[in-house]
Amino acid sequence: MTAIACLKVFVGDELRFADNDTMATLVGKVAGAYLETTWLWPRRYGLVAPFSFVLADPRATQLDARELQALARDLQFKLFGDKGVGDIALLMFEGDQTDVMRFAGIHGAQLKALLNGEDDGSLVGRVCRITPTEVSSVVPPGGPVCGAPPMEQLAPIERAPVAARVGYRGVYHTAREVFIGSVAVWRQDGAPDVFGLTPLRADADRQEDDIPTLLGAKTALAGLEAGVMFLPISFSTMVKPSARAALLPHLEALPRALRGRLAAAVYDTPRAPSFSALSQVKRFLDPFFGRLDLRVSDPAFQIDDLPVDLASSVTLILPRVSEKARLAAVTRFMREGPAYRRKHVWQGLADVRTRRELNHCIDQEAPFLTGAAVTDLLEAPVGSASLPSLHLPMHDWSTFPDNAPISSVA
Repeated sequence: MTAIACLKVFVGDELRFADNDTMATLVGKVAGAYLETTWLWPRRYGLVAPFSFVLADPRATQLDARELQALARDLQFKLFGDKGVGDIALLMFEGDQTDVMRFAGIHGAQLKALLNGEDDGSLVGRVCRITPTEVSSVVPPGGPVCGAPPMEQLAPIERAPVAARVGYRGVYHTAREVFIGSVAVWRQDGAPDVFGLTPLRADADRQEDDIPTLLGAKTALAGLEAGVMFLPISFSTMVKPSARAALLPHLEALPRALRGRLAAAVYDTPRAPSFSALSQVKRFLDPFFGRLDLRVSDPAFQIDDLPVDLASSVTLILPRVSEKARLAAVTRFMREGPAYRRKHVWQGLADVRTRRELNHCIDQEAPFLTGAAVTDLLEAPVGSASLPSLHLPMHDWSTFPDNAPISSVA
């Protein structure tokens, strides 16, 4: 059983539920930065509404409210200082996933009553009130605030490995704040997984996984009603006759009716590929894919030498180095934006991992993003769905106007 809870943040000298955008953004950044460094794997968290976070821990059946007191203190200090005028209070509601998401949307008098320690009986679950100086149970009154197990006994666990299969990461358009499709990701046999989270290296593409990915994506393609599907294919496969011959039957099995919404994500593309190699890639893939995405590892990809109308996009896969170096790679890649626009080629960034990287990519006006900071590794393609960037990454509990939850790989 996984413990799941909604955490609401209240700000102000009267503990009012602040509703202005500036305060919501500030609280989201401060609380998000705290959770990113403390609420670590296999736990998960996500901002699901202004001032509202969902927390999950597969190791526990009940979260420990005492552990969140450090967040209340951190928010108090960051927003008001040691002696500033203003208060912070947190409400943690714990129950089943449906009730947790319903709690994220309530407001007004009902929340004020809970802050005052009053319960109208409409919520089925556990509610704790957390301030920098006190942790108490509102529902049930005077109930336990410790977790099960308590935070002192919470130890790392090892989940049983899962079978190899295809997962999906959403591809996010930053300007419109909408997902335009998904990229298929092969999760190797035995890779540990907890409700959609996998080690960061699990997204690495390997040539031997291309055909299994095509086979594994068949079911998803059959039900693909919206959005683009990016399917990974190695550049080296394209320049080897025997490898192309082995791949061809699987490409021919792709639904022709979906060609316009299928994109070949050609990874390991060199910094300066030859004209003949690029032409060969284009000729081979064009009958099956409506779009060609060249995936590169060098931010100084020679865009000026790319033939016109050959590729629709170039995506930089961020290097597995320090965060400082990864941010520098983003800046270097986006510096060539004018050259890409002259070629009518979109720029994308893949393997975006942290909120800081995500914010930097948005600040650099990167058009398309994917990675763990954008979505969990999901069971099904995202399709086309709107989600404010403040609420990224998308989790399996994320909901949209049709209230359909997104399911993650488990």
